[in-house]
Amino acid sequence: MSTSALPRTPKARRVRIYTRLSHPLRQRLLAYCAAAGRSERAVIEDAVERYLANPGKDAAAAGPIDRLAQAIDDAERLRERQHRDFELLSQMFGRFLQLWTVVHASVFRDPTTAEASQAIAKQRDAGRALYNRLTASVVDQFRRGHRFAR
Repeated sequence: MSTSALPRTPKARRVRIYTRLSHPLRQRLLAYCAAAGRSERAVIEDAVERYLANPGKDAAAAGPIDRLAQAIDDAERLRERQHRDFELLSQMFGRFLQLWTVVHASVFRDPTTAEASQAIAKQRDAGRALYNRLTASVVDQFRRGHRFAR
């Protein structure tokens, strides 16, 4: 006998399991196996292996309660993100309004002279022009997909 012979690896043992499938599911399984060129055993074994490896992550394998819980969790995360975005934008608007009232305090005064009235009219026209440029810029960025809060 040769001493260079490799040690024998144990034969893979398999256990026969019997299950019942509905006729439509069985037909789908057979069609898939034929198209993929795989045996039924290999397809079923892979499916069971994937399910047991991570049953909570496989939405298709999850039960209706699991899917409902996942949908509730997703909705809650979305609501929290929207609330955060709303709070952020509210804070930004408040700061902007505070700055605007400081810079444009003269707009709220009644002009006492014709020169003051003309100056306020010029200031309002400049403000409208600036506002129109700002809104055009925001609309352009929005159309290109840019969002303030990500």
